[in-house]
Amino acid sequence: MDRYFNRKRIDGANRGLVACYVLAGIILLPLIVILIAGLQDGESHMIVTVVILLLILSAEVTALALITHRINRAKRYAPIFEEDHDGIITFERINEMTGYGLERVKKDISWLLQSGYLINAVTDNEKVILWSENEYLDITCPTCGAVNQVRFGSSNKCKHCGSYLRRV
Repeated sequence: MDRYFNRKRIDGANRGLVACYVLAGIILLPLIVILIAGLQDGESHMIVTVVILLLILSAEVTALALITHRINRAKRYAPIFEEDHDGIITFERINEMTGYGLERVKKDISWLLQSGYLINAVTDNEKVILWSENEYLDITCPTCGAVNQVRFGSSNKCKHCGSYLRRV
């Protein structure tokens, strides 16, 4: 996952999200207690204030949940990118592999790129193009001895005899 996804950024975001959820929980409990006390005492100004604070808190938690959801989707996209053989994956193919829907896939990939979670990639309207340093390596076929270029971490067939080649 480190070749196309910024592992440090994802791990940092996950830690930050956990901290935000904990903080939201800590804030939520006193607000609920104050709301219940205000309802029992009939203090309408306190109730209105707490309801506004609860709405703000719920909006923040919803935003955090969306970010968490997209980061978790990155885990589903990672193997697709890592196992790609030629560095070009169409959005349609990603959709077929995930079942997320074409527009959802495009939005997810765009967000992951803009947010810095997806690295070593660019997109156009139809595909994701992947790259990394030292992308292709020369591999000698064990069957016929021909030299083939194989993408690092991928597999390919020998162009001369069709034998299976893999470089990790």
